[in-house]
Amino acid sequence: MATQRYDKTPKGHDEITQGRKNLKGKLRTVLFLVDAGKDVASIQQQITLIGAPPDAIAQLATAGYIAPIGGPLTPTNDSVAVNGSSDPVASFRVAKAFMNETIVDARGIRSFGFTLKLERCSTLADLAALMPEYTEGLLKSLDREVVRAMVDRARELVAR
Repeated sequence: MATQRYDKTPKGHDEITQGRKNLKGKLRTVLFLVDAGKDVASIQQQITLIGAPPDAIAQLATAGYIAPIGGPLTPTNDSVAVNGSSDPVASFRVAKAFMNETIVDARGIRSFGFTLKLERCSTLADLAALMPEYTEGLLKSLDREVVRAMVDRARELVAR
C-alpha cells in the first residue's frame, strides 16, 4: 500500500523563507514539519504531539501551502526527498525560522535571550551548537514527547 507524501509548494516555501506570517500558531509549525521525505502518518503523529488541529494537513493543502507528491520513497527519489534543498542558505533560513518559531510559541517573551543568540547564528553549525539550549528552553514549557518531536525536526533541518 502506497503512503501519501506532501511537500511545500512555492507558496509554502515563501511563507517560511520570506518570513511571511500569514499562518498563525500551530498551523505554521505544521508547515515546517511537512517534508517530502516523510509520509503523512509520521507527520500526523507529530501533529498530534504538538497539539495542532487534526486536519492541519488538509488545511495547508487547501490553502496551497503544500501539495501531494509521488508515492512511497524509492531508491531513485529518496535522496532528493530526504536531502531537500541543495541551497545551504535556504536550508539555514528554514532551520533558523523553525527554531525561532517553535521556541517563541512555547516560551513567549521568556525566549528573548535565546532568540538573540539565534539571531547571531550565521551557519548551520552555529544552529547545531545551540541545540542543547534550544532543547532546555522547550522543556521548560512543553511535554517531553512534544519537545522530542520538535528537536528531532530541528536536527533534521540543521543536518541538511
